[in-house]
Amino acid sequence: MVFKINYEDMLWTALTPELTLLFTAFFILLIGLSKNFNNNEYLSKATLVGITISLFFSFSLWGNAPTLENGLSPDIFSKSLIHDKFGQGFNIIFLVMAIFPVLGSVRYPQSDHENKSEYFSLVLMAVVGMMFLAKSGNMITAFVSLEIFSISLYILCGFSAKHGTGKEHPSNAPKLKWATLASQESTVKYLLTGAFASAILVYGMALIYAGTGTTEIRFIGQLLHCNEAGECLNPYSRNTLVYIGMGLLFSGLAFKISLVPFHSWTPDVYQGAPTPITGFMSVATKAAAFALIARVFFTAFSELSSIWMPFLFGISALTMLVGNIAAIFQGDVKRMLAYSGIAHAGYLLIGIIANSQDGVASLIFYLNVYLFMNIGAFAVVFIMEGEGPEGNSISRFNGLAKSHPLLAGAMSLFLLSLAGFPPTAGFFGKLYVFMAAIKHGYILITIVAVIATVISVYFYLKIIVAMYFHENESNEKVIIHRGMGTIVAVSTIAIILIGFFPSRLMRIALESIPF
Repeated sequence: MVFKINYEDMLWTALTPELTLLFTAFFILLIGLSKNFNNNEYLSKATLVGITISLFFSFSLWGNAPTLENGLSPDIFSKSLIHDKFGQGFNIIFLVMAIFPVLGSVRYPQSDHENKSEYFSLVLMAVVGMMFLAKSGNMITAFVSLEIFSISLYILCGFSAKHGTGKEHPSNAPKLKWATLASQESTVKYLLTGAFASAILVYGMALIYAGTGTTEIRFIGQLLHCNEAGECLNPYSRNTLVYIGMGLLFSGLAFKISLVPFHSWTPDVYQGAPTPITGFMSVATKAAAFALIARVFFTAFSELSSIWMPFLFGISALTMLVGNIAAIFQGDVKRMLAYSGIAHAGYLLIGIIANSQDGVASLIFYLNVYLFMNIGAFAVVFIMEGEGPEGNSISRFNGLAKSHPLLAGAMSLFLLSLAGFPPTAGFFGKLYVFMAAIKHGYILITIVAVIATVISVYFYLKIIVAMYFHENESNEKVIIHRGMGTIVAVSTIAIILIGFFPSRLMRIALESIPF
């Protein structure tokens, strides 16, 4: 394969959101060298400025990006990247989610941490990797982008760990707090499972290249295309190497989005990582991985659906059932939301199974809705969080409706929306996904999804019952920081508005179909 660089399609303006975040990340590292600026207040404000500017560029580029209708070429940088509304739309999701760990800086990094600037830089670098992943047109670009955000998250998961001097010895080692041990465990587990996932992913990409002779995602789709008469552009591309590579590629990405049976790391990592990072990961990593899955399976492997469909069908059903059933037995809210996230990954996978424009649009709609549901729920968890292994116990929500009725009402809305109660935004997220599946004849998976949804009602209502029907025996004061209060308020408004006016967001999702 001859790779030629085309200097004429280097559209740097299409990368202004990513470049803005890169410069912001480097700038934060530099100002962090000064003791006057190396504090959470200055660093968080500088980070928010960079995110805001990047959001402005993403919204502007989304309106002018090539679509399937306007006929403009989406290829940039020698087809290694794709500039379309699909990629720019995911940029907005990642940037909005990045606000959560930045506002969480009221507690993380802690005051005794010396590397505060690295926290904010790593958050921005993780977002940059996700943004490049969503617009990857080449599997090599996709792998590099995935590793950029994965390595950043490995480090961020361990940010609650105590930073030693390097002179500790087993004889004088300090006694570590539970948060430190849990954070260490989460980062090691995430690193090890992530390393295996990356190895499986890149091996799958190598086999796909061996079978087709290219790593370009859209060109793979052209090579595999056959007309109604059965004439294929390259019938030799449909071979065993491609089929095995396709399975390995999906398995590697399944780790990232916690699909069963690749989900076992999720509860421990979510529980041990700092809550701002957990909330960020819960949506952003799913959105990034699903962006690549949609790009690859809808664009490159669409005509091989008869091969991958049964596997995705079974994984989706298992994921929904296992996630919701396991969540019932959790007493820790972060672990419960971890299993809830596993179940929602199964719902999202139905959009891929539908293998249609409606399916991809419903996936985009669901991810936007899931953003507000989850970020709002984790913001309340952050507010209610205590110390020690019982710091996120459901019992901490006892009597919240009496002491803070607005906060309890918002949390109830988030949980009801996650459960899919009408007329919340979560109801329409599930509805559009189910409709896309039924439209193309996948009725059985819809029935399984409905059963799984009914099961999920139990554990979501457990928290609501604790807030409204249990007495609070603790006198601990609940502190609502301004940033987290803003997230709760904005998420509440968004869920209500989308619930009453879902068609507008769905039209935007339909305009964002990938090339």
